[in-house]
Amino acid sequence: MANKFVSVLMVSSFLLAVSFDAVSALKCWRCSSDASTAAFCDDPFTQDIITEQQRRWSYVDCSYPPQVNYQFNQANQQTRPVCKKMKQIINDRVVVSRSCAYEDVNTPPNSCLNAQTPSYIKTEFCETCITDGCNGAAQYGPAALMILISAFVAKLLAW
Repeated sequence: MANKFVSVLMVSSFLLAVSFDAVSALKCWRCSSDASTAAFCDDPFTQDIITEQQRRWSYVDCSYPPQVNYQFNQANQQTRPVCKKMKQIINDRVVVSRSCAYEDVNTPPNSCLNAQTPSYIKTEFCETCITDGCNGAAQYGPAALMILISAFVAKLLAW
């Protein structure tokens, strides 16, 4: 019995280890519902209608921080890449946009909702998140899939 448990533990650990990349790059959706070729970007996000070309252009690596010039001895802030989703009313038209953004690590959640905009833009929703594709459709990452597979393998080995 203990031998099976050790085998299950080793298989599960191996599967989890191979599910993570050596370098973790944040990938976010970058699109706007007001673009003629980005109907998928609206609410709800529709991954089913995205072509491979749209996916290549719209699902991007957001890990590289912006180049910021700090003047007058301003302290260098610690920033992190985030995925951002905004729903705004621009000139009486609803526009959903998804993008990469960089925020201070101490920024409170959803502070982007309070950003200043011109009078013809009203922000109804703004959210940032830090997992791959989180500004699009709800999706489960490879780690969740590996956990499910590990549980299934453990069940099979236990018989």
